[in-house]
Amino acid sequence: MDYHLFETEPESRNINPNYKFLDKWVKAYLGPATAEFHEISDGKQFALRDENRNAIIPHLNKEIDGKLFYLSVKGCGAQEDMFFGGKLTSNKIRAACRDPNYIARLKNINDCSGFIMGESWMGESPYGAQGYINGFDELRFSSIANLDSINGAHLCPAIGLIQLPKKIEETARKFFWCRTYDDHFYQVIRLVPSNIRLYFESNHVIANPKSIFSLFEINSANKAELFELNFIKSGIALLSLYARSAKVEGKQISGIIYKDVWLDKDCVVAPDGTIHFADIEGFIWKNTSPEEYEKILKEEWQKLVFEFLYALIKIDSYRHNLNERYLEWDKQREELALLIHHALNKDIFTYTENRNNNLMIIIEGESLPRVEIPLIEKVN
Repeated sequence: MDYHLFETEPESRNINPNYKFLDKWVKAYLGPATAEFHEISDGKQFALRDENRNAIIPHLNKEIDGKLFYLSVKGCGAQEDMFFGGKLTSNKIRAACRDPNYIARLKNINDCSGFIMGESWMGESPYGAQGYINGFDELRFSSIANLDSINGAHLCPAIGLIQLPKKIEETARKFFWCRTYDDHFYQVIRLVPSNIRLYFESNHVIANPKSIFSLFEINSANKAELFELNFIKSGIALLSLYARSAKVEGKQISGIIYKDVWLDKDCVVAPDGTIHFADIEGFIWKNTSPEEYEKILKEEWQKLVFEFLYALIKIDSYRHNLNERYLEWDKQREELALLIHHALNKDIFTYTENRNNNLMIIIEGESLPRVEIPLIEKVN
């Protein structure tokens, strides 16, 4: 079914200085239910739903550093009932209405998707929109990136942050089930290379490589290998984000770690196989001493490495199938180790060594302690 967003002027805007050339895209975009409730019909934009509160506007796209990115709006209204499940309906929205003066206006709504509400989501954001702290965190971390990358660790950059119009916010506060979010309501305007995730929150996921390869028109073993090489390089980069973002100041090392975010649903994968971390509101800075640096880096690695390896083995196995090669795992893991070595050949932060038949990932950085982590053990 077609889905549309509707443009309106925001209460305020904050622009990522690296993306001033796209400032015309930094507007408020409302889902159908919110727009219809407020009788807003201008600036209609065809969009693709993405997760519960997001949408992608595919015709607003820009090639950046050789890759095509699409405009994504985080916080354009919820699709699902937060407590009772299923799609939002007029009856469900009415049940969440705490002000009888708004009941009559609910008749304006024909499409109940994309409704912004005042319910507090984990104390971090209003339901269907984005919160103050998370929104500014996304903008702040995006601003330190070089376009879409922090030293090779790719992300989906926020190009701007808007505060929703006052009337939208005031109305949304009247719709909640239990408790309300008490700060201003925001949207993050960001760029994404696709809506393909590793395992969840997408119609197509990397865990089903046949579907993804068909979608991206990867129909040969050679194309699949290029995809896999990019997947490996970008995945290892995200696993070593703490090192890539690290700043050494005296006897303190400060770097970015992941807080309650995961590769499975918080990343998207570009058509060339490059993994981009999408929900960067989950980044936080972590300070440590040089003596504790290795411990922190390894903890961050272990937090996410299973999800990376699980997807990688799926991709690697399907690549061999495309080439009509059906390898025993012992042989496949040996070839995979060689491919990982090749993928990291030109990376400035990581490389591989074979140590006692263990494939080791070596992570180094200027003025940082050297860290060694086994990735595939007992491999020839």
